[in-house]
Amino acid sequence: MLRIREWIGFSHDLMNNSTIIKDKQYYRFCIYGFLKNLRFFEPFFIIYFMSKGISFLEIGILYAVREIAINLFEIPSGIIADTLGRRKTLASSFLVYIIAFIIFYLYSSFSIFIIAMLFYALGDAIRSGINKAMIVDYLNRTKQNNYKVEYYGHTRSWSQFGSAISSLTGGILLFFNKNLDAIFLFSIIPYLLDFINVLSYPKHLDEQKSKHLSTKENFNFIIRSFLQAFRSKILIHSLINSAIYSGYYKAIKDFIQPFLKSLIISIPIFLYLTNDEKTALFLGLIYFVIFLVNSFVSRQASKIENLFSSQIAFLNFTLLFGIIVGLTSGVLMEYFNSVFAVILFVIVLSIENSRKPSGVANITDNSSSDIHAGVLSVQSQLASLFAATIMISIGFLADTFSVGIGIIISSLVILLLYPIMRIK
Repeated sequence: MLRIREWIGFSHDLMNNSTIIKDKQYYRFCIYGFLKNLRFFEPFFIIYFMSKGISFLEIGILYAVREIAINLFEIPSGIIADTLGRRKTLASSFLVYIIAFIIFYLYSSFSIFIIAMLFYALGDAIRSGINKAMIVDYLNRTKQNNYKVEYYGHTRSWSQFGSAISSLTGGILLFFNKNLDAIFLFSIIPYLLDFINVLSYPKHLDEQKSKHLSTKENFNFIIRSFLQAFRSKILIHSLINSAIYSGYYKAIKDFIQPFLKSLIISIPIFLYLTNDEKTALFLGLIYFVIFLVNSFVSRQASKIENLFSSQIAFLNFTLLFGIIVGLTSGVLMEYFNSVFAVILFVIVLSIENSRKPSGVANITDNSSSDIHAGVLSVQSQLASLFAATIMISIGFLADTFSVGIGIIISSLVILLLYPIMRIK
């Protein structure tokens, strides 16, 4: 455990070089991110759907339903947070996720999967923006506003480290259990633990200006957040720049699974293993490495940003470069069946994790402090809309042509629209 703590950045030297206050709440935020990403099924999600006879277009629709439903649930979830308090609302999201996991375990039809995705979306909508807003309030309270990027980077690195452990554990569970459905049951355990962790947050993080407002006034508060977000040209460019890459990242991070599976099966090693056993071990291992790299990159987010002349230059460059890398990855998948496509795919994911803390900081810097939660929800909704559009497009193109072609065409469209996505 000590080695892990040292690697993740809790060494004495690093603490001396950081002004972040690492108190109990810091570790609670980190544990929250770690546990919420212990979704052992994620490296195999699309393969799971394919095993149930679901087409790529239907998979794209399922993902799009989840992303669009997040938008629809966003405002009522904000009202719930204001009514019940942030801690209880955030904790309840894990119970909603668990319902979705149970449905995935019990059923196998496309129509029932839509219901499961709706519960999944409700969990995301309840959770979205609340923890970030609590971090912002905590930083205000502890006078650490100048270290938003570092703080977000630290907590996000724990999330990615959780994804890494989740991927490796999921692969091991699938290797020995040989049942994709059962992985959803194992994912319930960390979510129950995170439910307890969130309830241990200090009560003062529930406090906000809208705490004693009526439901109607709470609704108006959320609407005002939306209106302010779209009234400021600087803020809208910041939101779109952050959201489009997050949506692109969400869309392609799972669609590469079938390519990885075919690549793993074609490699002539460990021939004594069945194709399913090889897929379980190596797909879990590949995603373990991917998320481990992402964890490190997230922690270095502020240092990476400092390599550029400004935060805006960093966000613009990484958006353009990331889409170009994704396009190249699609070309290598489609025409060369090359392992280098995987390496480029890792870069696409790493860019998202290096730029996301900067994107959050840029958005909150360009909005009023009293509506940070609402504006961050706007960012999440835009990312969901972009992701839904890209997912359906890739799903349709994958059924018609291939996954590689879907990624190529989607990347080209975003590149053509880049001039209007730049932060001016």
